[in-house]
Amino acid sequence: MTLNEIIAAALSELGRGHDAKSVERYRDKFMRYANDAVTDLALSLGLVRMDKVNLSGSTADLKKLCRECIKLTSVTQDGMPVRYLYSEASQIVSVRAKGQVEVYYRYIPKKLFSPSDVPDVPEYLHGLIVMYVTGRERMSGDTSTQKGADSYLSLYEIEKNRIKLSMEHDGTIENKW
Repeated sequence: MTLNEIIAAALSELGRGHDAKSVERYRDKFMRYANDAVTDLALSLGLVRMDKVNLSGSTADLKKLCRECIKLTSVTQDGMPVRYLYSEASQIVSVRAKGQVEVYYRYIPKKLFSPSDVPDVPEYLHGLIVMYVTGRERMSGDTSTQKGADSYLSLYEIEKNRIKLSMEHDGTIENKW
C-alpha cells in the first residue's frame, strides 16, 4: 500500500469520504500516525534487512548502510556465516573476509513523505498501519468516537503480538518431560 492508499483506507474505516480532496486534507496528520506505526512495527517485531557491503580492507562502516542500524544480527559472505567483531559505539565491523559481505541488521525504517511512498516494512503489515492510523484518529476525536479507539488499538496490539509469536516460533517442539 502507498501512503495515499493507507490514508484512504483509514478514512473509509472512519466512515469519512476518501476522495482525493479528503485524503489531502488529512495527509499530514495521518502521515505522522502511519510513520509512528511503521517504526513501532519494525522495532517491536525486530525486523531485519540485508544490505551488501564492500569491505574497506577488512572493515565495514555500518553508518553507510541504506537504513540506520540499531543492531547487527549477522554477517555472511556468499551465504556462509563470517566471523566479525562489532563496535556499537563506532558502528565499525571488523570482518574475517575480503571483498563484499551481506550484513543483516535491525533497522529504523524510512519515513513516509510522498503520496506514493510505500512503508518500509513487509506488505503483510500494511493493514496494521491502517488499523493504527484509524485508532489514533479516533483517540483525537470527541468522547463518542474515543470509545472506538480502544478497539482499533487493541486489535493492532493483538495482531502485532500474534505476528511476533509466529516469528519467534521455529516449528520445533521441545519435550520438557
